[in-house]
Amino acid sequence: MRSSRWLVALTAAAATSLVMSSVAAGHGEHPGSYIPSPEGNSNNMHLLASAPRGGTVTGYRNSDLAFWGKRAYAGNYEGFRVIDISDPEAPVTLSDFDCRGSQHDVSVWNNLLFLSVDTPLSGPECGNVPVTPTGWEGIRIFDVSDPTQPSYVGAVTTDCGSHTHTLVPDLANGRVLIYVTAYPISALGPTPYGTKCERLLPDGSQGHSKISIVAVPLDAPETASIVSEPVFEIRDRFGIPGYRGCHDVSVFMSIRRAAAACLSEAQIWDISDPVNPVTIARIHNPNVDIWHSASFTWDGRIALFGDEAGGGGQPRCRTTDPAELGAMWFYDLASLDNLDDTTQEVPLGSFKIGRVQDAGNCTTHNFNVLPIKGRYVAVSAYYAGGTSIIDFTDPANAREIGYYDPHGANTWSSYWYNGFIYTNDSGRGFDVMALSDSARAGARKFAYLNPQTQE
Repeated sequence: MRSSRWLVALTAAAATSLVMSSVAAGHGEHPGSYIPSPEGNSNNMHLLASAPRGGTVTGYRNSDLAFWGKRAYAGNYEGFRVIDISDPEAPVTLSDFDCRGSQHDVSVWNNLLFLSVDTPLSGPECGNVPVTPTGWEGIRIFDVSDPTQPSYVGAVTTDCGSHTHTLVPDLANGRVLIYVTAYPISALGPTPYGTKCERLLPDGSQGHSKISIVAVPLDAPETASIVSEPVFEIRDRFGIPGYRGCHDVSVFMSIRRAAAACLSEAQIWDISDPVNPVTIARIHNPNVDIWHSASFTWDGRIALFGDEAGGGGQPRCRTTDPAELGAMWFYDLASLDNLDDTTQEVPLGSFKIGRVQDAGNCTTHNFNVLPIKGRYVAVSAYYAGGTSIIDFTDPANAREIGYYDPHGANTWSSYWYNGFIYTNDSGRGFDVMALSDSARAGARKFAYLNPQTQE
């Protein structure tokens, strides 16, 4: 996944000079770039360019991002965009592909793109419309070998649909695996597609407490199918019987671990056998409202979890809100091995932006960790709070070292990729930013990046 060498280390002064000269060129040469208001960003965060959101549908929403080489793949509720980022100061939309289906969490492997669909539709193909009460939900597969004309390959139907998914490379077997996560917001099924979404089984035992694992043969992606449906013990959300499931999962292939954000608790899985993940730790934290997202430091020492308090639709960054509500939490991974359901692990620390957002929706959302040595730095989206750069080298005293918080922000995803920060924002579109900080020096480059898949 990554290049075989580290970038040549730059001094902080040189890095700042490089970024500032790049910004100056970008603002002067590329129409559509703009300078944020002084109060909208820290002086070390610079907007280089923007590819404004597409679509005219009321309620249009951007979702997650994935990267392959010099292209970014930006999901949205109406489909996805393929964006050329060869010149980060002038991103070019190569295609704006129309294929409705929320929420379109996205991942990519070479010329294959995968989208999550978590709304019942009249069929899996593009052009189908939402239906009630039952319909098709699951994973869609596309061929993006021609980035200007993506084409539909096929789909796999999964119980309770696919709210998010995580790509797990299994190249020894000529395939990739897709960990499909969902939860029974409403009980659906059985559907005409042979699926169901049960909170409780007929005998009253736990229902949808599983993920679906889809295997995609790389030489025949149209034959993708479910190969296992591992079940996990998970606490009920809000004490509602059967309301449980995992929201998002991040995997770190070299340490064979997964960090699962499972609504009412977090878990660490052993993925030595990736088709049969096994829970080795269950993490409970009374300060967390909704376990939403996860990641690891690149040395495999710390697991990060985000709290999407209020479901991402309510203000949680007001002066009256608790300091920990909607925060990012840091856990020592080694101490989590064999942690059972009766133990409450003490976190190393937490972080929440201190910039008041009044009535704006604001929580930790999608994030990743910079691939640098000797320091821990994360990039995270905060909805109305925009994008925050967090130094948690001392997890007990994590601090914000940069931010971009423009008027009207509704930032879903913010990620570091090959020296720049890329965001997907429902109000603004696709933004490219540069950080003037020594953290930028020595950051490793990748050949591609699915942010929930660390290799």
